[in-house]
Amino acid sequence: MSVLGWVVAPVVLVVGWTAWRLVRYPGRWAHAFHEAYRKDRRALDDARGGVRTLQNAARRETWRAWSKVKRAESAHRRQVRRAEAELERRRAPDRGDRMHQLGPITLYEHAVVVSEDELPLAGLHVRFELARTEHVSYVYLTHPDGQKRMERYEGEEFPEDTVREFSVRLHNAAVAAHRSRETREEDIAALEGALREAREATGPVEAARERLTETRARHSADPRLPRARAALDDARTQWQELTGRRPL
Repeated sequence: MSVLGWVVAPVVLVVGWTAWRLVRYPGRWAHAFHEAYRKDRRALDDARGGVRTLQNAARRETWRAWSKVKRAESAHRRQVRRAEAELERRRAPDRGDRMHQLGPITLYEHAVVVSEDELPLAGLHVRFELARTEHVSYVYLTHPDGQKRMERYEGEEFPEDTVREFSVRLHNAAVAAHRSRETREEDIAALEGALREAREATGPVEAARERLTETRARHSADPRLPRARAALDDARTQWQELTGRRPL
């Protein structure tokens, strides 16, 4: 800070404090600063402080009650979102980890991908076939709706045993997926129930809202604040009679 800044800053502070005091204790200069009016200023301050203390206490308690409502609402939303996410994950599981690949067919934990087409494992029928006149193996994949896919494996690149073993892997994975589908359907039903319970579990939210309503009603009915405001009006009137100016 420059030398001028060091000089100006205290002056600004003093001017600001003086202006604030003249607004707080309107009238003549003596009313705001002279020792003879100290008791009058104290009486006005005490009346203001009484109102301010009660208002601040009401605001703090109301804010705490309001905060509890918001926390309860947030916790309920998180609970519902977790239940929704778990249900969605069980309804539509992702592919899972990559287990094995042979040519264009890739086996994942929960799906088979042929080139870029993804097929569900559950309900998939797998059949291996060896050509009689040439060293070629075939893998047939039949959808539950009856549609078929055929993939050809040349013997020089893909020996018969390798293709046959891969077909067995696909078959076993499809059988396991079919068995787990029934369990998954049971899990989905249970998760749907859990989601309904989560959505209906609004007890903490309703209790917090009720406490907030009670807090607001209690402070609205509290007679102390009207009395404190009446005392402040009296103090302002006395100051006005003393100075001719009514303070804020």
